[in-house]
Amino acid sequence: MTRLGFGGGSINLNLRRMAENFRIRKAEEQFNAIIEEYGRFLRQTIIHLCPKDMGLQFNDIEQEARLKLWRALQSEKEIRDPASYLYRIAMTVILDAVRRIKAKREEQLRLVEDEDDDPGARLSPSSDPNCSPEMEAERRQLAGKVMSALAQLPDNRRRAVGLYLEGFNSREIGGLLGWSEAKARNLLYRGLHDLRAKLRAEGIEYEIDE
Repeated sequence: MTRLGFGGGSINLNLRRMAENFRIRKAEEQFNAIIEEYGRFLRQTIIHLCPKDMGLQFNDIEQEARLKLWRALQSEKEIRDPASYLYRIAMTVILDAVRRIKAKREEQLRLVEDEDDDPGARLSPSSDPNCSPEMEAERRQLAGKVMSALAQLPDNRRRAVGLYLEGFNSREIGGLLGWSEAKARNLLYRGLHDLRAKLRAEGIEYEIDE
């Protein structure tokens, strides 16, 4: 008896390719529709949120935000409120860009200070002989408790304190979150007070410079 082969493996491969092509076309259609309707909103949001004194390029931020949107749609994420989602994407991209700039500036400053002190005596945190595994474990445990207490704060205070702990001042926080500096400073003050109180209730005296 002759058996007819239908190439099951090839059929499955073709079906997978068709499904992938369909998914990509669907993502493209959604992406184009969102950008057509909300592209101007995204651009204006980025211009509004970007700090004006850090050298950020609006076009670069917008391109990265669009890329994040595309990746989300490719992963078949359901976006029910495009405006809100694009606002969050813009905020995330801007914060990441600001962090990179601040980290670069701090690294450059550290290198200059190291050169002034002793060019041959540069120690990275991981090579610090005074930081034992036990001390590192304690630091991580403390950081975990701080983050846990931070998560319990009211939303605006949590956002202000979270950015402050990452090195942003009240003026930068206000610019990033669309607040006046006075509002940012007030929420930061109240948030830090709440954070200390929650940590103190757990027997932790956590010093935070203001």
